[in-house]
Amino acid sequence: MNTYYAQRIYNWFLDLIFPKRCIGCKKFGDYVCRGCLGTISIKKNFECVGCKRNTPFGQTCFLCAKTNSVDQLLIATDYKNSLVEKTIKFLKYKFISDLERPLSVLIKKYLKWLTLDKKFNVFEANPLLIPVPLNSRRLNWRGFNQSELLAKDLAGIFQMEMAGDVIERTVNITPQADIKEKEERLKNLSGIFKILNKDKLIGREVLLIDDICTTGATLNECAKVLKANGALKIIGLVVARG
Repeated sequence: MNTYYAQRIYNWFLDLIFPKRCIGCKKFGDYVCRGCLGTISIKKNFECVGCKRNTPFGQTCFLCAKTNSVDQLLIATDYKNSLVEKTIKFLKYKFISDLERPLSVLIKKYLKWLTLDKKFNVFEANPLLIPVPLNSRRLNWRGFNQSELLAKDLAGIFQMEMAGDVIERTVNITPQADIKEKEERLKNLSGIFKILNKDKLIGREVLLIDDICTTGATLNECAKVLKANGALKIIGLVVARG
C-alpha cells in the first residue's frame, strides 16, 4: 500500500481514538482552530535570501545575486511565532499531513495582502509552481512531501499549473535541519538535484514552494539547476524563515 494512504488510514484511526485538538489552545475540533489561526500575523517586511537585509519585495540584493540563484524570496509569516514553529514541526516530524491546511491558509492570506495592499501580483507572469522535492527515503519515511502538499493547495486555489515532475532529489543526505553552518549546508546540497522534464521550464518563471527557508541553501541549489535548464526567474515562496 502507498505510504501516504497508509498514513491517512492510520491518522483516521487515531482521530477515532484521540479526537483532534488544537495544538495552540487544546480545544477539540481541529489541529489549529480558527481562533488560533486568526492570531497568526503575516510577515510584512521583505528580506534578501542571502544577507537577510531588507529589500524591495524580497529581491536578492546586488551583492548576494552573485552567489544566490533565487531572484526573490517571499515569506508568509514569522517562524518566531511559537504556533507557526509548532505547526511546521508537527507536520514534518509527527506526520500530521492535515497541518498543511492552516499553513496554506497563511500563504493565501499573505498573497492576498501582497496583491491588494502592496499591488504586487506574484501570479502575473503565469509562473509554474514547483515544490522543493524530498529524497525517496525521506518521502517514504514521512509518507508525503509537505512542500508538494502546499503547492497543490495553492495551485488549486489560484488555478495555476503545478509540476511535481520537473526536478528530483537524487541522493539521500543528512537533513539540512541537522546542519547549522551555512557552508556545510551548501556542501551537503551540491549536485543533488536533477531535472526530469526540461520542456516545462524553458522560458518560464518559477514559483518555488517550500515550508521553511533557513540559510536559503536548498532553494538556491534548486534554483541553480532550474535556471541551468531554461527557467527565466525563480521566486521562492515559503511559509516561514528559520
